[in-house]
Amino acid sequence: MKHMAKAIAFPGQGVQAVGMDRLIRGTSAWERVAEASDILGFDLARLMAEGPEDKLQQTQYAQPAVFVTCFALWQLCCAGEEPAAYVGHSLGEVTALAAAGAFTFAQGVELVAKRSECMAEPRGGMLAILGLEVEELESLCSQVQEEHWVQVANINAPGQIVVSGKEEGLAVVAGLAKERGARRVVPLKVSGPFHSQLMAPAAEAFGRYVAQLRIQDVTVPVVSNHTSELLSSGEQIRAELVDQLTRPVRFTENCQALAKLGVDSLIEVSPSPVVGPLARRTVSTLKVTLASPGGM
Repeated sequence: MKHMAKAIAFPGQGVQAVGMDRLIRGTSAWERVAEASDILGFDLARLMAEGPEDKLQQTQYAQPAVFVTCFALWQLCCAGEEPAAYVGHSLGEVTALAAAGAFTFAQGVELVAKRSECMAEPRGGMLAILGLEVEELESLCSQVQEEHWVQVANINAPGQIVVSGKEEGLAVVAGLAKERGARRVVPLKVSGPFHSQLMAPAAEAFGRYVAQLRIQDVTVPVVSNHTSELLSSGEQIRAELVDQLTRPVRFTENCQALAKLGVDSLIEVSPSPVVGPLARRTVSTLKVTLASPGGM
């Protein structure tokens, strides 16, 4: 692997919003939206530009919208870059794998459509908790788990942890976290208990689809969300796609793994900054830029 000091990062579900297409509309990458609309069977361009917002927030629409927008933005701004690695947060890992060449854009759209279909079924939610560390929240979750399953799902940055689970359990965790001194407790714009054991049925269904997918080895590795290992073989990637539905996203450790590789700059490919600021909170010396047409 050619050593470079740069990584390219992609955000996950949650970055979707009406107007998210503004950076790619009218550019050479806009054809990706039309291509995706044909595959998906609905007008993605209109949904991203006009909403309605509540529809765009639904998992089966949000995930394709984020994947297509970020892949098109990568194609427009960063396809000529030679990073040391790609990294993505949750759904962003799928975009990272597509950018790395593990599968084509069209395969990626179909993959994300199937992923979001499977993930839409288990009901629940996610809660970002600011100001407490992971050990404290794991302890709080263990107090609640006997009655309502909740668990730590995303370790985003020091003092920013996401808990996933049943809504009743999340309400109890929110109260306990505030008692422990949490600065903020913020419900996320998702409809399921992602990255938790409650997603096991979704992972099983998705796994049957992924088993049939043709996946290529990649030359630029992608950092695994839950192990922080560098993924490069097709078989590693196949297992990762399924495992990540039920495993926590350890983004803090992902950033530390990049630093050990010698990465000192991060390009976030997103309609708005999400993972870049998280990475800076973990590795304070990291230079972070947001990709945009015409320069970064």
